[in-house]
Amino acid sequence: MVLQEVGGLFLTVSPPEGASRVVGHRFPSMTRSKVGIVVPPHYFDTTSTELTSLCAEVDVLHTQIRVSPDFGFTLDEIVQTGEEISDCAASLVAAGAEVVLQMGTPFSTAHGWSAGQELQRRITERIGIPFEMMGLSVPAGIHALGARRVALATTYYDPEWVDRYTGYAEESGLEVLGSASFTDQGRFGSHAEAWSASFQGFDPAFSIESIIEVGRAFPEAEAVLVPGMPGRILDLVPDAEAELDRPIVSYFSIWWRCLSHLGRAANRPAGRLLNS
Repeated sequence: MVLQEVGGLFLTVSPPEGASRVVGHRFPSMTRSKVGIVVPPHYFDTTSTELTSLCAEVDVLHTQIRVSPDFGFTLDEIVQTGEEISDCAASLVAAGAEVVLQMGTPFSTAHGWSAGQELQRRITERIGIPFEMMGLSVPAGIHALGARRVALATTYYDPEWVDRYTGYAEESGLEVLGSASFTDQGRFGSHAEAWSASFQGFDPAFSIESIIEVGRAFPEAEAVLVPGMPGRILDLVPDAEAELDRPIVSYFSIWWRCLSHLGRAANRPAGRLLNS
């Protein structure tokens, strides 16, 4: 078997048949960045398409948190996934990742701000490259924008999750002025209905309307914080921020942290945090 360059591609040629296949490109690998992403269980997560739309030079590899078949997404169950997340992160490093991200807000916030930071620190030390947890990146993004007083657009969260997240945000140094969820706004008939719908995802326009409504309800808030992943709303954030004249920070703060580690920038309008 020999390597032969054809049109910028290296092909393997296996005599005598002469069959060939692409095995690599002549351009240096350093022109691209490799990002590993740990995604939540029981959910087909395509959110990382936002990252590659922000920076075309990023390649993404996913792995999913492995849990028992009866995993119910209670906060107590989520707290128990720390070691599994650590193992997932290590497997992505072994595959060549330069940065590892963990998707899913509650997998850090359920621990509390301080304990969540400690979990992130331990995993970072273990894998030896930058490791960022989504839930920790959101308050960090608020602080980076110089804001402190926030309104929570809690979308599909139920009262237990809202209470836990409010305490988490306050522990991070933010002042929470109030919150409203889809159900509080009458967009769903019950919290259970909203929660069930979250596994299919929400139309971005539906979610952004809810977020804007929260911002209008709390005009004294310096930013609107959106916990969780209420649909891929990033494309709608710049116009929503212009309407509210305040930043909106949510799950996409993880892209901000990722691009910062890689020394890259968003290549299109993506809101105040990512374009700061």
